[in-house]
Amino acid sequence: MKLRSLAVNQFKKFTRPIRVDGIGDGLNVLVGPNEMGKSTLLDALRAALFEKYSSKAHTITALQNDRNQAGPVVELAFELDDGLYQITKRFIKKPYAHLLCPDGRTLEGDAAEDTLRRLLGFEEPGKTGAKPETLGMWNVLWVQQGQSFGAPEIPGSARSSLHSALEAEVGTVLGGRRGRALPQIIEEQLEMLVTKADKPRGTYKDLIDRVESLHDGYKSLQSRRQELSQTFEELEIAQESITRLSVSESDQSDQRELDETRKRQTRLAELEALINGASTELALRQNKLAQSEKELGDRQRLQNEIKNEEEALEKSKIRRTEAMEQEKDARSRLESFRAELRDTESAVEKADEAVSRAQRVTVVVDRDARIREMKGRLEKAKDAEERLSKAQQSASAIQVTDISIDAIRRSAKELETVTNQLRATATIISFDIDPDRGSGIKINERPLAPDQPSVHAVEPTTIFIPERGRITIEPAVKDRDKLLQKNRSATEKLREALLEIGAANPEEAEDLYNQRRRLLQDAELARQEAELYAPETDDHGAGAQALFDHIQGLTANLNREKNELGLDKLPARAEAETALIDAQEKARKLRDSFQSARAALTGPQETLERLKEEQATANASYEETEKRLKKIQRQLENIVAECSTEALENAIEKAHNAIAEQEETLLRLESQRTDETLLQLEARIGRLEQAIQDRSNKRANLQAKISGLKSRVEAAEGAGLDEMIEQQSRELELCEEEKCRLEREVKVLKLLLSTLRNAEQKAKERYLSPVLRRVRPYLQLLFPGSDILIDENLRITGVVREACYEEAFDHLSMGTQEQVAVLIRLAFAEMMVEQGHPATVILDDALVFSDDRRMKRMFDILNMAAQKVQVLVLTCREQLFEELGGRSLSLVVGSSEDLQSA
Repeated sequence: MKLRSLAVNQFKKFTRPIRVDGIGDGLNVLVGPNEMGKSTLLDALRAALFEKYSSKAHTITALQNDRNQAGPVVELAFELDDGLYQITKRFIKKPYAHLLCPDGRTLEGDAAEDTLRRLLGFEEPGKTGAKPETLGMWNVLWVQQGQSFGAPEIPGSARSSLHSALEAEVGTVLGGRRGRALPQIIEEQLEMLVTKADKPRGTYKDLIDRVESLHDGYKSLQSRRQELSQTFEELEIAQESITRLSVSESDQSDQRELDETRKRQTRLAELEALINGASTELALRQNKLAQSEKELGDRQRLQNEIKNEEEALEKSKIRRTEAMEQEKDARSRLESFRAELRDTESAVEKADEAVSRAQRVTVVVDRDARIREMKGRLEKAKDAEERLSKAQQSASAIQVTDISIDAIRRSAKELETVTNQLRATATIISFDIDPDRGSGIKINERPLAPDQPSVHAVEPTTIFIPERGRITIEPAVKDRDKLLQKNRSATEKLREALLEIGAANPEEAEDLYNQRRRLLQDAELARQEAELYAPETDDHGAGAQALFDHIQGLTANLNREKNELGLDKLPARAEAETALIDAQEKARKLRDSFQSARAALTGPQETLERLKEEQATANASYEETEKRLKKIQRQLENIVAECSTEALENAIEKAHNAIAEQEETLLRLESQRTDETLLQLEARIGRLEQAIQDRSNKRANLQAKISGLKSRVEAAEGAGLDEMIEQQSRELELCEEEKCRLEREVKVLKLLLSTLRNAEQKAKERYLSPVLRRVRPYLQLLFPGSDILIDENLRITGVVREACYEEAFDHLSMGTQEQVAVLIRLAFAEMMVEQGHPATVILDDALVFSDDRRMKRMFDILNMAAQKVQVLVLTCREQLFEELGGRSLSLVVGSSEDLQSA
């Protein structure tokens, strides 16, 4: 199938007839912004083909326009091998379906819809409307907005169509239903024994757990028997150890050594205390000597600092006087430059005022020209609005509307049909009489017209012939009364319809209708012309009156500006521009002079600032030096007042003598030390105490251990341990034999399933080769070195990357999933077309997550596929899809006579 045109009226958001024509064979692109109605057109396409025209389901009522709830109408033209078809449907209000066939037939209602289903291969929709299952392959190939991600959902009906196309190329190679069921049966048997992850389950797992439990029990019993033997050995060793500890004399020897060590520790601690006291006294005397020597040195340092600061103070005084003189000279020079700069600045301000006035004059001249131009458009807009009013009044006087002319046409056609039926069944009375002799003949009391060679008689007819008599004819017409009643009814309907609009006959009604259409067209042209000459802008609304008001406002502003500028007459545009250029040039020259004067001021100003900083620095340095000198002098005076230098030197000499005496005392005490230390004696005391305590603890622990070992031996000897070990061994042997049997069964099932799957894979590769052969060139262009994986149900399961790494389809990025899904749809469509089945691919706002590089390659792929399959792309991304190519489609307004709504 190839789409050719689509038209809608009163369909969802469309409140007037809209058409898309010129849909070509290959790639077609409809680009437009959001809310343009692209997705609505796809809904209309689906409704025209797949929805029942007589349905009242919610999906059908949702097609109505929200504004007027009129009956939605859709018309689709499509081409098959035998020619062009056109289906027109109106839903909800006075619904109908018309299918125009290539052979000239027009099918109505259910016959039209049955023919559509047969031609395009979809199923009849249910009471709730068309569903994916009823759409068949069209649900796969027509991608609605927001549904391009993920693998295509293939309903059962579509899968049947694809399997039929595949089997037409490669035949049935999967073994049919029995071939596909056998691996499933083996899998079910295997799943009773192991999980998908090859983990045991069910009876097999219970048996393995039982074997492990028996192994553990057997090992536990063996361990208990080994523990009993070990317990006997431990009991014997413990009894020997407690005997040895009970007869030892080590405790008495260690106690005597402990008492002697404690006495020596006491004497040594007293000696160490005397030595520490002497050392502390020596350190104190040494610190006192150091402090006295430091004070003597500080006094000498302060005297040196006073001398240095006095010299620095004199130098700072000289620098301060020099800086003050230099700053005074620089300030005088700076004032002279500033006076010159002020004069120049005043001249610049006057020049700028002249430029401003010249600019205002230029603006006023431009505004005057604009007002003249607007006045010209105002006159044309007024003329257009007058013509618009006259055309609308004339059209309103004509009562023929689309609805009334449609009623007249139907009535006239109905009358013509009934009249033809009457003429077909009437008795024909022919006259072959000389016109001179037939002048007196009357038919039903009406004279026979000279140009009337025959009469069609349906009712009894009387022919009067002068001087001859009368002839009465009674026609035998089947259903005459019924046909006559139809004729009278049709005549009355036509008469009432003509009377309602004031026309004498259908031809006059058609003339009035055409006249009204021409008047409405003239009114529309006049309205467009008025909008052209007086359009709506940011400054005023649309129409001549709004433009007139705006002109009045501009004129008032113009007069005010002329009064403010003192202009009685406006200069020419060139004269105003010349005055403006002259004023600007004069202002520029004065500004350059001002910049030069200001630049010349920079040097003296910087010099003055530098000299100010130097003077401030000199003042600060002088004051700081003076403060430091006074501070040092006060510090030295305070120190000398506390202690004279002579007294400080005597204290230093006494401190040296006291240190010598304390060093002799410390040497005498240290000579009394032995080779033992307090730390050594403390360690020995701790060691002896721990040894005595450890032997006591060992005796107590051995007594408790012996008691525990004896109780364990008594408990184990009475439990029948050997009998239990023998019974556990026999049960373990039986369970291991059953486990080996189930392990062999699992291996056999796995080998059988693997063999069947390998054979199935080879058959599947051959079965799916038509799809894979068509999709691989596109896939290689998009993902070089990759391949696609499809299962026997035609679902995308994954992608094999260049390094033979298989990646699940649902693990791919959203953009990659969308791209692969588009490729597989193109492959399906190519295969269906080559098998002679109708197939058109429609993508509504697809490829939204593709990067720039892949987007360009997808454009190439769509153009390649379009050489075999018709592709329609709907998108709102105009700039991006400019590079796609293909036939550009657009929405156009249709004729109000077409697609009449109810």
